[in-house]
Amino acid sequence: MLWKVTIIWRPNVWKSSFFNMYTGHKIAIVHDEEGTTRDISEFEYKDMENGLTYILSDSGWLDLSNKDDEISKDIAERTRKSIEDSDLLIWLIEYDRITHLDEEVLKVLRSMKVKDVIIAANKADNESMKMEAYSHAGFAENLAFFPISVSHNDGIRDIKRFVAKFLTDKGLNYMDEEIDDSYVKLAMVGRPNVWKSSLINAITWENRVMVKDMSGTTRDSIDTKFKFNDTDFVLIDTAWIRRLSKVWVRNVEDWSVMRTNRAITRADVIAVVIDGIDWVVHWDLSIISKVLEENKGLVIVVNKWDKVLEKPGVDKEKMMNRYIEYLKSKVEFLPWVSVVFTSAVKNQRVEEILEDAKNIKIERFKRVKTGIFNNFMEQVLLKHPPSGTRKSHNPKIYYGSQVDVNPPKFVLTVNNPSHFHFSYKRYLENRIRDNFWFFGTPIVIEYKWRWKTKDMKK
Repeated sequence: MLWKVTIIWRPNVWKSSFFNMYTGHKIAIVHDEEGTTRDISEFEYKDMENGLTYILSDSGWLDLSNKDDEISKDIAERTRKSIEDSDLLIWLIEYDRITHLDEEVLKVLRSMKVKDVIIAANKADNESMKMEAYSHAGFAENLAFFPISVSHNDGIRDIKRFVAKFLTDKGLNYMDEEIDDSYVKLAMVGRPNVWKSSLINAITWENRVMVKDMSGTTRDSIDTKFKFNDTDFVLIDTAWIRRLSKVWVRNVEDWSVMRTNRAITRADVIAVVIDGIDWVVHWDLSIISKVLEENKGLVIVVNKWDKVLEKPGVDKEKMMNRYIEYLKSKVEFLPWVSVVFTSAVKNQRVEEILEDAKNIKIERFKRVKTGIFNNFMEQVLLKHPPSGTRKSHNPKIYYGSQVDVNPPKFVLTVNNPSHFHFSYKRYLENRIRDNFWFFGTPIVIEYKWRWKTKDMKK
């Protein structure tokens, strides 16, 4: 179990900038729009200098002023839960003033009997401002007080040292290993309102991600480690992909799009969640195309399946096969793709996503021995030799081997790559899958020119 340090704050203290500066990564969205942080983002921070690992939690803020607003109430409840689960709090304030919102936060902390708090007074950009900041050092019952400047990266290292000493003194000196290839890195991707967050809650058995019946409520990405049937997973929840033409420059959604793309790059397997009621739309196909461009494992999750079957006149026995046939008409590569029909609200077939992701990860790291592969290629070439792009071309394959995994990659040494018709790669891919399977993952096939003296003369 990792120990947890949570940041609490009120608007206009540059909390997201502090979070990003602390971790060294652009995890939290930086924007001047109030209420940008809606979810509880968590980052596994490895303090190499002090030899320990802990979770840094970027919480929402304790807005108690608008009790009728569903979003504000939800954020406040999540923040309270995050505070309860924390071993230490970092409270961000401004160096030169205490506002009524700070007073409200203090009331909440006292009501919760929270004592392990350090205060970081931000925007103290010079020595004079630092001295002024100390006038607020006795504002609350805190363990330590640090004037800091996020814009100048000043004082944050002192906070890290204090946090490390505090956790170590409590015996919480845990140094975690890197997330290596033993983990299944699964990213959940989907357009708005496909109930992706509900699926994640069902998978992790925790209410880590805000769930509301409205579009676009998930803005930040959240990594969650967990174990399923003795397999280690890292679940990467992403903000939804939006077409770039619809994203305003420097808009909050710009960050969400970039974060989603990075999440796809980081993951081994991508679960693309689509709405079973709305069928497949252009955005779904765009997301799938992005996954394939990155050569990632793919699971298509058809969610809200319970609502599909509730429609009048639906043949429950045949509907699943009909939907798969429909998908084939929309997605030509479906034969190797895993399709799971789920109901997030009823927790139906949710675990199949994890089972498929685990199996796809195994397939992505599978190797075919060179001797076996070349024996296979002899049979393929005997049955269906390659055709040339012109009558004068005589394409030849001399030998081949698998040169990489994750994704599986095969290189075929040939007389001239330009002599091969483009369709022959698809034929080879189908034959490779028939013999070696590679369920749920793209495979890469490349031609390599075998140079000879006469080739060079040409």
